[in-house]
Amino acid sequence: QTDVVRVSQDGIVAVEFNAGWNSAKNVTWLKDLKDCKRHRLLIDNAPKLASKYKIVVVPTIVIFKDGEELSRFQANIMMDMEATIKEVQSAVDDAHMDGF
Repeated sequence: QTDVVRVSQDGIVAVEFNAGWNSAKNVTWLKDLKDCKRHRLLIDNAPKLASKYKIVVVPTIVIFKDGEELSRFQANIMMDMEATIKEVQSAVDDAHMDGF
């Protein structure tokens, strides 16, 4: 699990917000993202974070840079993540270029 400290760390962080009851729909390729820290946060253990980051569907992947949200990928109505690893990796890569 993760916490606010890790979510708001310096650098680029990919956080998958999900719920324990939805673990069958975990984003299995999250661990394969390159050039970023990766965390899974279960909103049933952290309802205040779910509210703070306005998580309305699980899973949701948020790309943060230095604690600021840059990109968001949300599951569809069936709670399936439609974004691909390629799309999310592209957002991570773009985050590295942000500010250059």
